[in-house]
Amino acid sequence: MDLPVNTLVKAGALQPGKTNGKDMSEKGDRQFVTALARGLAILSCFSNTNSELGGSDLASMTGLPQPTVWRLCHTMIELGYLVTVKGEKMRPGIPALRFGYAALASLEVPKLGRPQMQKLADQFRAAAGLAVRDGQDMVFVQRCQSDSLLLMNLHIGSRVPLATSALGWAYLVSLPERVRVETFAEIEAADPQRWRSLKGHLQRATEEYLAKGYVLNIGYFHRGYNTASVPILDADGMPRYAINCGSAAATLSAATLQTEVAPRLIEIAKQLQNVVRDRKE
Repeated sequence: MDLPVNTLVKAGALQPGKTNGKDMSEKGDRQFVTALARGLAILSCFSNTNSELGGSDLASMTGLPQPTVWRLCHTMIELGYLVTVKGEKMRPGIPALRFGYAALASLEVPKLGRPQMQKLADQFRAAAGLAVRDGQDMVFVQRCQSDSLLLMNLHIGSRVPLATSALGWAYLVSLPERVRVETFAEIEAADPQRWRSLKGHLQRATEEYLAKGYVLNIGYFHRGYNTASVPILDADGMPRYAINCGSAAATLSAATLQTEVAPRLIEIAKQLQNVVRDRKE
């Protein structure tokens, strides 16, 4: 299991490119340890797609001065949390990955959901996933798949975009209205050109969720790939997880998703939602 180190950082905190040394040092909190925050900001830059980074890459992504980055990286290399590769490049070491494993091991919902998710995946020759939000991505904390050869190469720790994936849509449309509007505005500001084509899809997904309790992503995230997704809400009404099931259109049609898969996802989501609220994970 290949876990990205940025699963160690709580969603919404220390996002690469959004947090810099100045922001972290001006929080006005005497208990806040700026050096630790900067180190975590560096670790949060690594992911499946950015598995090896250099000092200049990290300085650019975090907004930290390069000498500061080098000192922090040197410390983490000495402790084993970073490992040097290919000259000046670095990657996360095993000690850093242990935190990711520990975080996943502490989550009961992914373990409890696995049997039903695997059964669903096998029945429809599909893949089922459970994910949480991390900034502008959804990160898989559980992934079950059938023996079909037409599935996307995703696994625990993989990331899919919040704005374009079925998991992301399920999360977004289940947000309280005020928060949803604000989040849509952030997505628009980040990529106005893409927003023009995305806006209508998100509006339909919102209407679909309010009417039916699920969302469909028919070939938008990945051409020729169909997915249904359902949010899992906390006691305060905020989405905690999103669960999905999808496969290539050749084996899983939109009609099957609507009539057979989505109702099953809703049932599983309701059961896991009770666990989330009882355990307050």
